[in-house]
Amino acid sequence: MKNLKICLPQFDKDSIKREMNLNKTRTLYRYNYNLIPSHPVIDEVPTKEYPKLKWLYLLAKIGIRLLRNSLAVSENTAWSVDRILVPFIFRLKMIGRLFTMLFIKSPTKFFIYSGKYVQRYTKPGKALKLEDYNKLFLKIGIPKLNRDFDTDENFARMRVAGWNPTVIEGIKKIPNNFPITDSIFSSIPEFNGDKLSKAIQESRLFITNYQALSDLKNGDQPRQQKYVYAPIALFALTQGKRFLRPIAIQCDQNPKEHSLFTPLSDPWGWKMAKAVVNSADGNHHELIAHLAKTHLFLEPIIISTYRQFSNRHPIYKLLIPHFYGTIFINYFARKDLIAPGGGVEHLLSGTIQSSKQVSLKATKSNAFNDSMFPVDLENRKVKDKELLPYYPFRDDGLVIWELIRNWVKEYIKIYYPSNKELLNDTELKLWCGELSNYAGGRVNNFGEDGKGKINSISYLIKALTHIIFTATASHSAINNPQRDVMIYAPQVPIGLYDKAPKKKQKYSEEDWLAMLPPLDLASLQLNLGYTLGGLLYKKLGRYPMFWFSDSKVNKALNKFNENLKQAEKLIKTRNEGKFPYKGFLPSRIAQSINI
Repeated sequence: MKNLKICLPQFDKDSIKREMNLNKTRTLYRYNYNLIPSHPVIDEVPTKEYPKLKWLYLLAKIGIRLLRNSLAVSENTAWSVDRILVPFIFRLKMIGRLFTMLFIKSPTKFFIYSGKYVQRYTKPGKALKLEDYNKLFLKIGIPKLNRDFDTDENFARMRVAGWNPTVIEGIKKIPNNFPITDSIFSSIPEFNGDKLSKAIQESRLFITNYQALSDLKNGDQPRQQKYVYAPIALFALTQGKRFLRPIAIQCDQNPKEHSLFTPLSDPWGWKMAKAVVNSADGNHHELIAHLAKTHLFLEPIIISTYRQFSNRHPIYKLLIPHFYGTIFINYFARKDLIAPGGGVEHLLSGTIQSSKQVSLKATKSNAFNDSMFPVDLENRKVKDKELLPYYPFRDDGLVIWELIRNWVKEYIKIYYPSNKELLNDTELKLWCGELSNYAGGRVNNFGEDGKGKINSISYLIKALTHIIFTATASHSAINNPQRDVMIYAPQVPIGLYDKAPKKKQKYSEEDWLAMLPPLDLASLQLNLGYTLGGLLYKKLGRYPMFWFSDSKVNKALNKFNENLKQAEKLIKTRNEGKFPYKGFLPSRIAQSINI
């Protein structure tokens, strides 16, 4: 591919041709505000946004692994009349769909179909014991992170190093609707002799509050009643701030209907209460942390970038590799995964309508400036390592944020030696205006004034860092655990199939199992999670060959990649242990949201 001369619009000698090419691009990248009510998405997917053969190849490899596992499971669980015919017929169908997928450009159909295979030929119904879920992993293997999943230690660790470590926040007072007392707090063995007031004073209390899920309505797809809750869970650091431990769980926002559960409650009731929190965390993960704050957040930014920056603009050149595949995967997610009867409706606890509303509400309230990684940590009162010593999501994330910021800073200063060049950049002004405009990207709180203006290089660097970090590190840290942890339904029962426990009752293992997904839906959760979290296409820092022609840029890029290698060693070293946190390992961070 011929490398174009990169320059700012005010220095382009052929500005007429530049504008003509931009106008052509604007006809391809048009906003649609009706597909997701009031949120800008692409009107029609341009051909260039469809995946490359290598991406399809990687997806096919995952499909083959799932196929092997599906066949092994079906041979153990399918009805005897199907044991010979079904695997043979299914192999033929899968081969046909693999080839069809390449021509009709609908890879989502492939992994949805592979997931539905087990769903169809696994006997529907409840598990009678934990081992029934384990038998769904005959060829894949249960992820290491799911071992000892039901301990209180692991339950607390998941809040800071699990599939959704974005909810935990420090508190200075107990929520009004959370009936915890000193006597309850000090009765827990690890806090014997401790006081609630002292823990508050020393900033040792944390909560995960899932109030954002309050608008969800109980789902009933595909065939069975499900239950959604918006729990609050209280955690505390032991004295000396050595360990984070769970203190109490309120299964919903209404304390009159749902009594408080603690580690001293009925053992199975406590385990069921933890399942309510894990389920809420799974729904929050998929609808808010993942869909709303990465996929939907970026799409209007991508559209605006194509519409307002020439392909000769340095910011276009910097951002475009981080946008590969996002418009495509978002389109097919809307068409298949989050459509009525799709994977989201089957697996999550809420109705598809209420799930979409919760996600859309989170997207609209996701303020650009406040959602920057360091700012979000500050707002949740978890940025200070002295207050929360073990929080690898924070510590590793800040390392990657800083590396991306330094790379962006060195890159931008090559083309913007002073604010003068920035202020005279007409394409940058149009981009900023369209992003924040109601007739454009509708990005909330973008710009130094929150209304779309960029007047300084320092803010431009922060804004671009935020966009690239979201497209790469943030999405990967949230997306990859779908395979690392979330494929195991007993650990993350995304759908709950029985009511939350009540304190005055006694419960059993049978009651806990009744809350968990049926085996066929647990297998669908396995297949979708394994696919969505298992495809790594192009790693952070790996721009296309000869993408940058300026030697100064390539020098800065080489430095960035070398720093990523050093960060890999640092993160691996400090996260060594029984269950190392891998969310921000550079080797696992994709260059863009392409799955």
